[in-house]
Amino acid sequence: MENYQVMEIDNGTWQLLDPFRTYLYLIEGKDRAVLLDAGNGFSGLREVIASLTDKPVEVILTHGHFDHTGCSGEFSNCRIHPEDEMVLKSGFERTGRQRQMAHFSQIYDYPLSREEENYLVTRTMPDKLTYLTDGEILDLGGRKLCVISTPGHTRGSVCFLDTARGYLFSGDTVCNREILVYFDHSAAVEDVKASDERLLSLEKEYCEIWPGHHECPLDRSILRDYIHAADQILENPNIGEKVNLDLGYKLLYTYKTIGISYVESHVYRN
Repeated sequence: MENYQVMEIDNGTWQLLDPFRTYLYLIEGKDRAVLLDAGNGFSGLREVIASLTDKPVEVILTHGHFDHTGCSGEFSNCRIHPEDEMVLKSGFERTGRQRQMAHFSQIYDYPLSREEENYLVTRTMPDKLTYLTDGEILDLGGRKLCVISTPGHTRGSVCFLDTARGYLFSGDTVCNREILVYFDHSAAVEDVKASDERLLSLEKEYCEIWPGHHECPLDRSILRDYIHAADQILENPNIGEKVNLDLGYKLLYTYKTIGISYVESHVYRN
């Protein structure tokens, strides 16, 4: 349990933080619970979950990146948008995981023992994978989550809306720093704008945004900042500052407290 910091948001909603600074959320209804994202794969998650709920738990993923899927194989069922299935599968490839875990260990100043590194690198895929669909309602018993497709960071990114409690769980679609839209499996900056406009159109349905990383909760006004930033990039694709990220140069446009990291090939939809 020492690998996870637990914060109770309200009765039946918990935020978990793993050593590589990824948030996971446990959301409980009367009949069942969901684990929203599964972190980097550190040990002890099942024990933490068992200490918080005795309900059956299903994993639901905001997207397929390895830092959100690591423990997904520990649960009987995992759900993801079909566009991100291959992203999830590639995240369990050993060589890539080894490289990423070494990188995260360095940037988060969290040294890994050989045993810990081996544990993280050898995490396994979920045995059962089923798809989430846009607009689907997940009924937990007296509590419902709505699936909202929000392509941008990845093509299969989704958010989960809890209207009864006024929460939007955004994964890496929205966070208070920068979002990355430069992967081969990312959508376009144009899609980022459309996704944020869609979330903004629903702003009366929630009061707080709970992201996958960094400061939280976030105010809905951050969506306007992302829309403004996307507009600037769409008007002038070269507006971003050239920065060295992930073994190559990207463009980074910042506005207020947020930023969009992108490449020119991912500005407009194909």
